[in-house]
Amino acid sequence: MRLQAKKPIKIGKKTIGGPDMLICVPISEEEEFGLEQAAKNTAGLCPDIIEWRADYFKDACSPIKVIKALKLLRSIIGEIPLIFTFRSSFEGGFGEVEEHIRYEIIRQVLCTGEADAADIELASCKNAIEEIKKAAYDHGIPLIISYHNFDETPSVEFLLNKIREEVALGADIAKIAAMPRNEEDVLKLLSASLKARIEMPDTPLITVSMGTLGVISRIAGGMFGSDMTFGTGEKASAPGQIPIAELRALIKTLMG
Repeated sequence: MRLQAKKPIKIGKKTIGGPDMLICVPISEEEEFGLEQAAKNTAGLCPDIIEWRADYFKDACSPIKVIKALKLLRSIIGEIPLIFTFRSSFEGGFGEVEEHIRYEIIRQVLCTGEADAADIELASCKNAIEEIKKAAYDHGIPLIISYHNFDETPSVEFLLNKIREEVALGADIAKIAAMPRNEEDVLKLLSASLKARIEMPDTPLITVSMGTLGVISRIAGGMFGSDMTFGTGEKASAPGQIPIAELRALIKTLMG
């Protein structure tokens, strides 16, 4: 029996923080045609959740074109829950977009009601986080506040403090992802996840140790408090992601 969140949250028709660790498949395409094809293919894999990495989209600076593409995506994937992510270049995002433009696009997307959740980095401007949190709350959409480190895995206490900060800022779902340099780093990430689940049992968590070394966290993270993992459909959006069919089978073997 894995450690569940005491207050699971609905993302669309799926529950994050419940008895099962959800599998999310990201879509990261530059062209609208590619986005359409990827949406069809990804929907066919029946993931629990789809994440659109809008920072890869060539017209990511245009709110009108982003929302048009979002509506196209929604028309294809139907009721599969959708997370909208416009990742900052400072934390692994593709391309450079002025921060105020990025914040405004996230806010406008939330107001469309086409996304079921959104992601914003903890390192973002605090006023922007507050405005985005308000838009998410006003439209009944859960907000993920996230921290990513592609260089290293900091200490357990550092990671735990990041989760505490995310929760303090109003995260409905708290996320940390870090790159391990050795096996001990993977254990740090899993330990931080477990400690966070015990200390902050109400809040659903997403915790990931990236890269080849961290693959075990994508499979077994649910045993340590993580409520969602990421698999691949056509292409990975972060190092270490596993094709969804393999990931689903591995989780089933481990968790039963």
